[in-house]
Amino acid sequence: MWHILRTVLLSAPRIIASYFAWMLSYSRKNTKTPIERRYKKARKLILKVNHNLKLDVLVEGKENIPNETCCFYSNHMGAADPLLYFQAIDKPVTFVAKKEIEKLPFVGRVFRSIDGQFLDRGDLKQSLRVMMRVQDSLTKKEINWVVFPEGTRNKDNMGKLLPFHHGTFRAAMKAKVPLVPTVVFGSFRILHTKHNFKRYPTYIKFLKPIYPSEYEGMTTEEVARIVQSRVQAEVTFQARKIDHSRMVELHDKYYRFNRIY
Repeated sequence: MWHILRTVLLSAPRIIASYFAWMLSYSRKNTKTPIERRYKKARKLILKVNHNLKLDVLVEGKENIPNETCCFYSNHMGAADPLLYFQAIDKPVTFVAKKEIEKLPFVGRVFRSIDGQFLDRGDLKQSLRVMMRVQDSLTKKEINWVVFPEGTRNKDNMGKLLPFHHGTFRAAMKAKVPLVPTVVFGSFRILHTKHNFKRYPTYIKFLKPIYPSEYEGMTTEEVARIVQSRVQAEVTFQARKIDHSRMVELHDKYYRFNRIY
């Protein structure tokens, strides 16, 4: 709990100043500020928060990020997953998040300031409208998107990934942009309240993209299975081992492989 309180105390002045300096204006729908500038401001703030949270982010596979507009498809380990993307990617990227995020103080404003979309999983029509907006954005090459196709965070960090919802792939496939399978790990510890570490090892890896020429003629179900299998393999055979080694190195006295802490 202390590391969270410490982060709040250290970050609060900058967050409050940012709220009045740019969050309010950038989060309005009619803002004319270029997305590059808005993302730069948001990323600068998030990097400071990451520093105060004592995140140690290992980034791999950046060479696999296409130069063109793309869509990242990631496993979902916790509410802090987006922090790793801000740390790893310096060009504009935004997220499809659950509706509840929009109501969080400051967090919802940051997401809106970079054109994030909020999905109501209990409202099919609203979900379809959101994904249509994502498709339109990708078609116009406006910004890169991050989608968590499991639909909710996977609380079992040692188990299998939750099924990838194939409907989340339709927008990117119709827009004909590269799909980038992405792995995150360790983020489930960041907001956990039962421990305090000197550093919080986290991991994000971008796998080889799947280009439109490769998925042409395939169904969303087929593509979802391919992406999930690649992410699952990386989590099982690489991410967990890397995370284990880093945790043992930093926190051998307290760490247990089969526990969250």
